[in-house]
Amino acid sequence: MRPGLISIALALLVAGNVASSSQASSFMKVGVVDDGLMMRSPGVADQTAREWHDHGVDQSRLTLIWERIAPDAASTRKPVGFDARNPDSPGYDWSETDAAISALSRRGIAITLSITTPGPVWASSVPSRRESTYRPKAAEFAEFVHAVALRYGSRVSTYALINEPNLWQWLTPQWSCSGTSPSTCSAASPAIYRELFRAGYTEIKSISPKLVVWVGSLAPFGNSVRSESHAAMAPLIFLRRLGCVQDDYSRDRSSSDCRSFKPITADAIAHHPHSGSSSPSTIFGDDDSVSIATLDRLTSSIDRIQSRGGLLNGTATGAARSRNRLDVYVDEYGVQTNPPDTWSGVSLQSQDAYYQQAAYMMWKNPRVKLYAQYLWKDERSDAATIGAGSWQSGVYFANGAPKPSASSFERPFWVDLPRGSHSALIWGQVRPGAASRVQIQARLSSAARFTPVREVTTNAAGYFALRLTVRQATSFRFGYGASFAKVSSTRAVKPR
Repeated sequence: MRPGLISIALALLVAGNVASSSQASSFMKVGVVDDGLMMRSPGVADQTAREWHDHGVDQSRLTLIWERIAPDAASTRKPVGFDARNPDSPGYDWSETDAAISALSRRGIAITLSITTPGPVWASSVPSRRESTYRPKAAEFAEFVHAVALRYGSRVSTYALINEPNLWQWLTPQWSCSGTSPSTCSAASPAIYRELFRAGYTEIKSISPKLVVWVGSLAPFGNSVRSESHAAMAPLIFLRRLGCVQDDYSRDRSSSDCRSFKPITADAIAHHPHSGSSSPSTIFGDDDSVSIATLDRLTSSIDRIQSRGGLLNGTATGAARSRNRLDVYVDEYGVQTNPPDTWSGVSLQSQDAYYQQAAYMMWKNPRVKLYAQYLWKDERSDAATIGAGSWQSGVYFANGAPKPSASSFERPFWVDLPRGSHSALIWGQVRPGAASRVQIQARLSSAARFTPVREVTTNAAGYFALRLTVRQATSFRFGYGASFAKVSSTRAVKPR
């Protein structure tokens, strides 16, 4: 070894080994969500599933939008003779879902079905409004969920009920107002969701008690609008009202929707901690929002609601249902890029870094069991589609050209050096997961080349983590494969 390279190795003193599972999700699953490819683009589901398998994707969520599958969705009247509980009843259209499930199953990728509104107008409590998200009838939703679970059953590993129910695009009204002032508004969507979830959960468990059902799938932020239209409720407000607790987490049994309160039972909680154009480590000021950096707000809130009888854990029995903590599944996280999104996108390099940092932060949280990236391939980005809320968060552009994040997806890497510390946690993953030999390589700012520092073996999920002492500005990467020729992104850190 050349003298300059020796100095690098001497500057890095090993201070620890692979992080213990008590401190991190050492077998956290990797997910990708992209309904555009799996369900809306004929002929590409098989190819997409094969790519995901080869890149180490463990799980994927498919969104079953009720109005896309049920018959006469725009009508105010339910079709005569239609048996909504029977998946074979004429009128149901399962073609998109069938093709996607078959493609994912062939590649051994676990499937989550998100059964969600908007529903058919005839399933609304007030069909004359012709609003497909307005107060869906729990009984009608139960029949649809029964048909879904009966058709797909255990071919699906997990079910989620209602996507982002704290947003008006999926459920209305978010608030019920007796006047024009926001002070006259009270939370409405949590109580509506409570009954929809309870009805769906019961139907799924009646078909197979072993099927797992997630609660939540919440959007990370609300807005200041309190009205019966175009409102978004902050996730922790939504959860407190769902569990009928006050802002201080004392029980609320006096509000009109809580007087005859019965808690729902769920098997885990899902969340979508998008951070917009900010990094995953950004802490937003609203205490009722939940991004990746503040995921402890979510777990703390859920735990307190659960301990007060506002939510029960379906994986436990007896008193443990209020005590055993719910696992968390981050089943959607996306960062849009500029190009092509000039309005809200970040640079390609920032997206690449944010995705790797987010994976590390989620792995480090022992409650998180899944980190799913949204999307794989950009949606169209013309003025009309961006205005309608399309996403450009893929690791590939819409034309199939790779972004930098496409390469790092196979080998995410992060170095965590806290302020005031010389102890850095070196973390990474080789995807697909398997026991692999990796070589940690480092380079001082004054050196021209990287030098090997340490070799470690990943766990069965492909993860590795170790601590190194850092005395000066240093760049790290890891190599793997034959002669360690495949290399990760480079992470530069400096003690502060």
